[in-house]
Amino acid sequence: MMRVLTALFVLASPLPGLAAPALKPGIGDRLLYVAGEPGNLHIWSVAVDGGAPEKLTGGDGDHLFPAWSPTGRKVAYSVLGPEGQQVYAMDPDGKNSQRLTRELRNNRGPAWSPDGRKIAFTATTATGASNVFVMDADGKNVTNLSKTGAYDGDPTWSPDGSRICFTSSRQGGFRMYVMDADGGNQKEITSEPNSTGLVYPAWSPDGRRIAYAHPAGTGLELFSVDTDGKNIKQLTSEGGQNTYPSWSRDGKRLAFAHFNGTKSAVKVMDADGKNVKTVVELPKTNPEGGRVAWRP
Repeated sequence: MMRVLTALFVLASPLPGLAAPALKPGIGDRLLYVAGEPGNLHIWSVAVDGGAPEKLTGGDGDHLFPAWSPTGRKVAYSVLGPEGQQVYAMDPDGKNSQRLTRELRNNRGPAWSPDGRKIAFTATTATGASNVFVMDADGKNVTNLSKTGAYDGDPTWSPDGSRICFTSSRQGGFRMYVMDADGGNQKEITSEPNSTGLVYPAWSPDGRRIAYAHPAGTGLELFSVDTDGKNIKQLTSEGGQNTYPSWSRDGKRLAFAHFNGTKSAVKVMDADGKNVKTVVELPKTNPEGGRVAWRP
């Protein structure tokens, strides 16, 4: 389900192994992001410290919401085309793309479970609601987890795989909730609504904090909060729209997408919001689907 954005300029398989490959700090760190023109948005990869970006996807349609598998050996994403959005998976070089979803329309925002066996995502139900679903990593055994008549979506898993944080409009606006991985024990953790959307929570690698976007000033800034909803801290003061936070594997830095009326950018910063740096600067593009993803 697309957010209603007012006066925003827009950017916009085989089971993976269960053990992540050993990487030295700073070696192999890459970011996925989305760039292009509406109707022709594609997924790109770039080193965290900069360098020449690599285009991973091609063809018609918008290629959105990239997500690394826990091993870094697969990338899930969604493609917006004639059948709505559908979730796919591909190799990190863009090869061997396979369609995973077929049962529902508007399948978007895939998120891998920490063991790589499951993918949570947002999908539209027969009643027109959007709920959080989960499926096996090969697309089988699709199950509705959140089961409301509102918008539920944008899932992110806890590092131990026991819980999922997501966004819901069930009380008006967009608020964050946490539920068990089987859909039980759904609890609100942010009581102040976000009327804009683009919350896109991201669970920290140590399991203690969740980063997300929330209105501040005239735009959206990044915040973090304990998993019980306490100790909210504002991280950015960039102006414009700042969203899609993505943690480095050691939890010491965050990547995110920045959008304003004239340009967009992929940025990184320390986990406390300090030392913001631009990795890639882009023309203005669409924030809906323009997720940034840090290689695990």
